[in-house]
Amino acid sequence: MSDEFLTSFTPRIIDVVERDPAFWEDFNYVLLRDKTKLHTLSYVYQGAGTLEIDGEKYPLQAGHLFQVRPGVNMRITMNPQSPVCFISFHFLYRLVRWENGEMLSVDNTAKLPICGDVFPIGQINIEESFRKAFHLWQSKSRNYEWLVKLEFLNNVQAVNELASRELEQSSTASMIEKASAYIRTNYQENITREIIADYVAMSPGYLSITFKKHTGLSLIEYVTKIRLDRAKFMLKSTKLPVKQIAEDCGFTDSFYFSRIFSRDTGMNPRDYRNA
Repeated sequence: MSDEFLTSFTPRIIDVVERDPAFWEDFNYVLLRDKTKLHTLSYVYQGAGTLEIDGEKYPLQAGHLFQVRPGVNMRITMNPQSPVCFISFHFLYRLVRWENGEMLSVDNTAKLPICGDVFPIGQINIEESFRKAFHLWQSKSRNYEWLVKLEFLNNVQAVNELASRELEQSSTASMIEKASAYIRTNYQENITREIIADYVAMSPGYLSITFKKHTGLSLIEYVTKIRLDRAKFMLKSTKLPVKQIAEDCGFTDSFYFSRIFSRDTGMNPRDYRNA
C-alpha cells in the first residue's frame, strides 16, 4: 500500500459482524449477494469454504483474510460439517487530501491495496483484534465507533506491514528504498531523475514508473514532500529568513517555494511560522 493511499485513506465503519455456525445453519450454508453494497474485510478463524467473486473462486480456511469490494457478485459456500466462520468489518471509505487549505475527497469502490481478494496472514495473529472490535461494536459503549475504527486501522496497518516485508525481499523494492534514501539525504542538492537513476542503476523511465507504483508519488513529488517537511521543521524551530530556509531545503526560487508551501498547507511560510 503506497504512502499516498495511507495518508488519504479515511474509512467509515458501518457494521462489525460475526458469521458463526448458528448463522450458517439459518442460511443453509450459502451466502449470496447479487451486487455487494459495502466494502468487507474479514478474518477467518475456523472452518473452510469457498469464496466466489464475479465467477472467480478462492478457497477459504482458518488464518485467511479476505476482502470484497462494492459492486460485485459474491457467493460463499461450505461443507456443513466444517462451516467457515469469520468476523467482518463492513465499511465505506473516501480518499481525502488537502490543497490550498481545503479538503478534497472522493468515494472509492476499489479494494484496499493491502492484499489480494484472499490473503493468508501467516505469522501475524489478528483474530484478537477482530474479536475485540466485534465486542466493542456490540457493546455500544461510549466512543465505541472511534475505538472500533482504531482496531480496523491497526489491522490494515498490520497486514500492510506484512505485505511490505514480503515486497522488500524483491530487488526492485530494494532499489526503490535506495532511491528514497538518496533523496532524503541529498534533498538540498540539485536532484534530477537521471542522477537518481544512475545511483540505483536503473533506466530513468523504468525508475519513474516503478517509484510511482511503489510509493504512490512521482520522484518530483517525493523530493518536494521531503523538502517541504524539512522547511516546516525549520520554520518552527529556527529564526532563519524564509528565503534562506527555502535555499537550505533545496528550493532555488523562494517565490516558487512560497507557492508550493501554500498549496500544501493553505498558509504562506510566514503565516505557518506564526500559526
